[in-house]
Amino acid sequence: MKKMIFISRHQPTPEQHDLAEMTGFQLIPVGDMDAFAYDLRKQIRDRLLQEDATHISCVHPAIAMTAFAAGAEGVGIFENAARAAEGEKPTFEPVVLHVFGKDDEDSWYGP
Repeated sequence: MKKMIFISRHQPTPEQHDLAEMTGFQLIPVGDMDAFAYDLRKQIRDRLLQEDATHISCVHPAIAMTAFAAGAEGVGIFENAARAAEGEKPTFEPVVLHVFGKDDEDSWYGP
């Protein structure tokens, strides 16, 4: 099973762990990162190496794009089935882990 660092101020939910495992990944929570930090690439690279991980999971697009420059093989994004209407309280219900690779043929979409 490959390791995927989970970059977020939140802990992964049990459903996120389950979806990751069904897709072949073990989620490793590493906390939040500043998407606009001058050394973001180094921070991601260091965490990938420290955790012996090949992929990342995140929400912010700057982190996702920087991950490839940092050496990640892919970026995982959890699809939310419970998008609240504008002005409503946000909720989160992950239903699919989408994994995007460096090239289109490296991308796949979880269960």
